[in-house]
Amino acid sequence: MIRVLDLNGDALQIGRQHGEQVLNLRPQILNSMQIRLAVLRKKNPDLTPNIKEITQTWEKHAPDTLDMLHGMAEVLDLKWEEYFTYTIASYLTSSLNNANKNEGCSTWAASGIMTRDGAPILAKNRDYHPDHQPLQCLARINPTHGNAFICLTSAGSPGVFSSGINSTGLAVVDTFISSSDIGPGIARYSLMMDILQNFSTVKEAINYLPSRPHFGDGSVTVLDAKGDMAVFEIAHSVQAVRRSDKGYVASTNHFSSPETSAFWADREPDHLKGNSEGRRRMIEDALQSAQGQVDIPWSQSLMGRHGDKLNAVCRHAEVDPLSVTVSCVILLPQQASMYVANGHPCLTPFEFVRLAE
Repeated sequence: MIRVLDLNGDALQIGRQHGEQVLNLRPQILNSMQIRLAVLRKKNPDLTPNIKEITQTWEKHAPDTLDMLHGMAEVLDLKWEEYFTYTIASYLTSSLNNANKNEGCSTWAASGIMTRDGAPILAKNRDYHPDHQPLQCLARINPTHGNAFICLTSAGSPGVFSSGINSTGLAVVDTFISSSDIGPGIARYSLMMDILQNFSTVKEAINYLPSRPHFGDGSVTVLDAKGDMAVFEIAHSVQAVRRSDKGYVASTNHFSSPETSAFWADREPDHLKGNSEGRRRMIEDALQSAQGQVDIPWSQSLMGRHGDKLNAVCRHAEVDPLSVTVSCVILLPQQASMYVANGHPCLTPFEFVRLAE
């Protein structure tokens, strides 16, 4: 069974409660921190200017996320500068020229004519560093202000660190995208927390997203209880909304909108170049041939699908030992619930989890 955290109150209280409920995982959190920090320091020994710049941006645009981080660091007894650097390591790595990236993720949403009962479904395979496998957990969050929500996250990580759904049925997932257009902004896990806490429709979320500065290295897919869906592609200086009239959308790890595609920087090692396009084709081909058939079992099967190293949706260490599928979620907006596999979806039983206990 995946660990479930129950968190309530303001951002600082939620951060402290998170820390208290994962305190026994402190050694694993420290291990993940040291792995990430060692890579960063090798590439750039002095990250102080970057840290200062991001801190100033977050003090203005993401104070709740900073409060949450301070609460976690306090309880877990982590050095603030090291801990904050760890939580923005993806951005810092992206900002280094020619930095190789191995984070992935495959996501898609379907509704209406695509699904067996017309109900919306949003799915994500989380492809991430293997050392995060033992840190996987769910967090039920009831904030002082706004919607309650449940999210898949990592112990010691703030906000919505992978995916989530709120009490109105609005669901959100993200993917990392290597980008040449990087700058100071807000992390996707902070943006997704704001979306779940404050909004109930895709239209509201899409109207909100351009109002914040962005790191510029990813996508966010949103789906609501009425079946409206969109992919928000995020470069630093320009963003794009991608929709579809086919009843589904998909996003992996490359920009494909006209406004953003020029900023995609494929920094995968040579033997893995093209895997983002390959996984997306695999998903879209499956969806195109399954109109009216998409349901929970079909979704679970797709997320556990293998192929070759360039199109396997479920990624094992044989494909890339630095980025494996550590979890899978299938989010159900009309039920404010999810199915979650805490591991490879081809091997791991799915658990059904409701936002309301």
